[in-house]
Amino acid sequence: MVIDIDMDELIIDTFRKVYAEIVNCDVSRAILNGGRSSTKSQVAANAIINGTMCNKESAIAIVKYGNKIEERLVNTFREAIRFMGVGDYWKLRKSPFEYVLLDDRGKETDVSIKFTGCDNPENLKSFKPRRGAFRYIWVEELNNFLSLKEINSLIQTFSRGKGKHCTIMTYNPPMQNSNWVNREYNSYSGKILESDSNAVYEEFEFEVNGVKKIMKQVVHHSSYLDVIEGCTIYEKVNGVKTGRKIKVSRADWLGDEFIGTAEQSKVENLKYYEWAYLGKVVGTDANVFPNVKDWNGKRERLNITEINRGFDWGYGGPDPCAYVEWYYDKKNRKLYALAEFGKPKMDIEDIAFEIRQINKNNFAVKADNASPILNRQLKKVNLNIVGVKKKPDSVRGGVKWLQSLNGIYISKTLTPQLYKEFTEYEYIIDKKTDEVTAELPDKNNHFIDATRYSLVDIIAYDAA
Repeated sequence: MVIDIDMDELIIDTFRKVYAEIVNCDVSRAILNGGRSSTKSQVAANAIINGTMCNKESAIAIVKYGNKIEERLVNTFREAIRFMGVGDYWKLRKSPFEYVLLDDRGKETDVSIKFTGCDNPENLKSFKPRRGAFRYIWVEELNNFLSLKEINSLIQTFSRGKGKHCTIMTYNPPMQNSNWVNREYNSYSGKILESDSNAVYEEFEFEVNGVKKIMKQVVHHSSYLDVIEGCTIYEKVNGVKTGRKIKVSRADWLGDEFIGTAEQSKVENLKYYEWAYLGKVVGTDANVFPNVKDWNGKRERLNITEINRGFDWGYGGPDPCAYVEWYYDKKNRKLYALAEFGKPKMDIEDIAFEIRQINKNNFAVKADNASPILNRQLKKVNLNIVGVKKKPDSVRGGVKWLQSLNGIYISKTLTPQLYKEFTEYEYIIDKKTDEVTAELPDKNNHFIDATRYSLVDIIAYDAA
């Protein structure tokens, strides 16, 4: 089977590298996120079609709900097959849906693209390719799934067998910072979001039977603006390629109506535009700390004169004991997270050891004084603990002070637990009216509380 497909005409520039990596399984996981009509789903389908035809290995495409199979998956492949001009080599079977690869004589082969929903995960265990293993696993609308644990279970089920495997995940980022998809795949990428690159690569090392292996993952961001920018192709004269490359916009793929609607949205509702069309995680009106900013954690440019240290007790269960260190830039009213540690179910010796690893000179640590006995136990092991007395409405006052800052700078890499709490902390929403209340939840806030304790004197001075 020899087929000449000019993929340069079908893949916009931003996807060129990741497209090849999917086809060749050079990455174990490709997470493609972004705004509406960025062609990420079409790229996934194109790569799978090309890869299955070249390597004679099968694929499976997955959505959360079975009633979405034809709309979200089959139709996407139908369009991709048509645009690639390979309709003579594929046969669509129904009940269940399956695209089967045909040979040069039009006979069915044992290579196919299968489709499934995950309404009942137990039924998936017997889902197998016609032969061998699934080379490609595509999870569409990732945000409809419940957790990364559910996704990992699917991948383990479908990636069994010899050979290379690549899992592709596509989705439009949910608006909420707290959504699990945004937490798991928060690698800062996307030139339209002022990142240096549209793709961020990560490697994870693991061991199988004593042999070390590396899993490579790419998180890629795109938007409709990438489509308008288009792709680089060879110029054609009378249908024949010349040696000259030119840049061609693909705005016609979107249509004037789509582009006009997007541009109108940018003027009338910028936040919605950034979320829906640029694929930016903008948060909701329920976010308590919209002034949190990610930073690289480098201290060289900071004129650190004093470090503020705080500690909050975890009272059993999953609640962590939380220790934090902050630098407050008073002149610019900016707060920088310098260090953290946090674990649940810690005894006094463990807490003391962890604090000493960070606070080597035993500077004063301000701690919740709701349980003075516990603080005295830390003092007995020679930790410089200072109990903080809680004043009426101290929680709300501390939160308001933090909200008033020009920026709360937290590195999601160096201090991930601080970043998680500050970005996911949301006002309680009334279940009956679906309205955002002014009530703060008293959970998942140990690092926020430790932060308030560390800055209690500064907060009190500013309030005076």
